[in-house]
Amino acid sequence: MSESQLHSGGAQLVKVLTFFDLMVYGLVYVSPVGPWGTWAFASDLAGGAVALAFLVGVAALIFTAFSYATMALEAPDAGSVYTYARVSMGEAVGFLAGWMILLDYILLPALMYVFCGATLGVFMPVLPAWAWILIVAAYNIAVNWFGIKNSARFNFGTLIFQFVLLFAVLLPTTYALIKHGSPIITSAPWWNKNTTPYGLFAATTLCVSAFTGFDAITTLASEVRPEQRRLIGASVVWTLVLLGVLGIVNVWLLSDLSVGLKFNDPTVATFDAVSRRVDPTLGTITAWAMAIVAAISITPPMVTAVARVLYAMAMNHEMPRALAKLHPRYGTPHVALLVSGGISILIALYFTGQYDTLTMIVNFGAMTAFIVVNAAVIALFVFKRKSRRWLYHVISPILGISMLVAVLTQMRKLGLIVGFGWMIVGVIVYWFTWRRRRMTPGLAATPYGEQPPDIQP
Repeated sequence: MSESQLHSGGAQLVKVLTFFDLMVYGLVYVSPVGPWGTWAFASDLAGGAVALAFLVGVAALIFTAFSYATMALEAPDAGSVYTYARVSMGEAVGFLAGWMILLDYILLPALMYVFCGATLGVFMPVLPAWAWILIVAAYNIAVNWFGIKNSARFNFGTLIFQFVLLFAVLLPTTYALIKHGSPIITSAPWWNKNTTPYGLFAATTLCVSAFTGFDAITTLASEVRPEQRRLIGASVVWTLVLLGVLGIVNVWLLSDLSVGLKFNDPTVATFDAVSRRVDPTLGTITAWAMAIVAAISITPPMVTAVARVLYAMAMNHEMPRALAKLHPRYGTPHVALLVSGGISILIALYFTGQYDTLTMIVNFGAMTAFIVVNAAVIALFVFKRKSRRWLYHVISPILGISMLVAVLTQMRKLGLIVGFGWMIVGVIVYWFTWRRRRMTPGLAATPYGEQPPDIQP
């Protein structure tokens, strides 16, 4: 999709974002405190080697981050993996890539809604979990309604709050371990007698979810200032590296803090461990703060991403055309925002109380889309352009694909069933849209870089 395609009824995506805005967006989306909801589940699967599982998770994604950076320079437009696959491997693969990443982008807000509903439902039982889900979802749609620059400012404020929360937990945790003479920075979270390779890779599928979303930065490519576009890829890589380091330190300390503890609900293991080993009041405050962070900070950029992918696909007649409408005042894809928001709400209500199950399903869409991005680099540079830069265009993406496939094979059966089922539905949807476009004059999908006839400026 070209720059000239970004118009819709006189409105257009506003190009105001900078490298700093992209970094903030990525950090807020994934979150420095993101591992808190998954590390205890991962620790159980990995036999306690949770720090190693998180390191493997980051390693599995870093090569993919390089591939995103490479493709962002070649196709700096909205749509992310959808656009990259379309440019390098054609319309059909592009559609399926976009379809699979939608599974990730639609389910991630739902996952956060489930977490918020469970946490707020416990600490504020005046309302049931389903009511909190509706309140948080409505708030997130509202935040995204009023333009990307306003969202960027909001993201920066909430990122500061996240870092305050992170250090408000990690510093007292470190102090408590030292004060009581407890082992700290031990080797057990890296490998111990209970760890097995199978369990480690099974845990990695959960750890990856703690970083899923770093790629969402590329969905904002069409809203970046022209002189900053070359930095889109750099923001993807640096976001993942920074969050990876923070995440590993995070779970390392929490694992040492939790030695000997048993958790009834691993979802709230962080708060439980802090309450029992550091200070009960701090544990309660942390739980409240984390619920607020998930509700008002982490989820808004997730809602932003899915609306941009739907918008990009609709612009090429591969989704209902109404999803390509932009708000005449704020320049946001408001129809896509409402539709995706409604779907996420329904999923969250269905999976209330099933946080770990939903986490597994989320990962399938992300893993398959990441594999496609790596394949896009090989297809575009090696097969189309005959590149001889083997390290960047062959070795790195192949390593990325290999590690992602290894992680994908360790997913739970339910996640695989839902993921492949979603893929089959995507094939069917594409066949119907392809047939409809063939039979309807003017609906042919527009080749990348060309302008569709119905939106001439």
